[in-house]
Amino acid sequence: MTTSLRVIALALLVAAAPLAAAPVALAQNKGVIVVANDLPITEYDITQKRNLLKILGSNADGMSSKEILHSLVNDVVKLAEAKRMRSEPTRGDIDSQISRIAKNMKMDSDGLLSRLKDRGVATEFFRRYVAAQIGFNRVIGAQNKQEAKVSDADVDRKMAEIKASMNAQLNKILSDPRMKPVTVMQLIEIDLPVESDDPGLLQARAIEAQQVMQQFKSCKNARAAASGVFNVKIGKTLEADAAKLPPQLRQALTTAGPGRAIGPLRGPRGLQLIGYCGSRKITPPKPKIEMPTRDQVKNSLINEKYAAIEETYLKEARKHVYIEYRDQSFAQQ
Repeated sequence: MTTSLRVIALALLVAAAPLAAAPVALAQNKGVIVVANDLPITEYDITQKRNLLKILGSNADGMSSKEILHSLVNDVVKLAEAKRMRSEPTRGDIDSQISRIAKNMKMDSDGLLSRLKDRGVATEFFRRYVAAQIGFNRVIGAQNKQEAKVSDADVDRKMAEIKASMNAQLNKILSDPRMKPVTVMQLIEIDLPVESDDPGLLQARAIEAQQVMQQFKSCKNARAAASGVFNVKIGKTLEADAAKLPPQLRQALTTAGPGRAIGPLRGPRGLQLIGYCGSRKITPPKPKIEMPTRDQVKNSLINEKYAAIEETYLKEARKHVYIEYRDQSFAQQ
């Protein structure tokens, strides 16, 4: 349709439409940021694309609205280029790709489309996105097979880089003070409550505390050691970082040795003994770092090459697409 015919057709449509439809038309055009090949891209489309990318696993939250808009324009460019090169996907191609995407996400196509709809992503919007990826991948794949090839030497080089980087990270982690072995002391608290400050009562409790100390051999026999002594509270065995204990307490425990108790100490509720049951070293587990396989590295290098080719190709392909920014703040610099 020529430009003049389009204008006439539009005028007839406007004349035939009831006046009440005007606000609806205005609402539909509201928020148009750019027009690419007669396709208006709105603020809502940016929201849809962000939600779509998040569902597909991309870090869309880290992308600006301008970057999201740029990707939307690129989708239009990809579709136009696929059409120009006669590489447009069929409806069946799109359905098959959606099925593959859903399977990778451990769901079926209906489940994926339902999830997208719940997040505000229209089915047709998603299908257009998939069509753009399929069509453009065919275009650059057919034209750049040789450029995207990766040699064994390329893979060897990348593997060596990855190994060196991983070793540097591992050494950095292992040199962290938190990765050094820690000595922990296994302790148990034995409380002998005293109801008053009567010196005679305190003296009697001190004698009972000495009795418990003499019979104490380990955390396991703490209750047996206190057998026959009235109102003794046996705490749970705990492990304390030796380096974080008060120096005097640590020294007293070390001098007494494992299987002995120190005290009696004056506590808020009476007298207290601290049983030293033993110690052990805790060494934090070394992080497990796995090297990627050669196939994974090779595929990564191929993807990098295709990404560079795609970026260069898109810049050139944009010249064949009409792009008008209605909001110049979003225009690419």
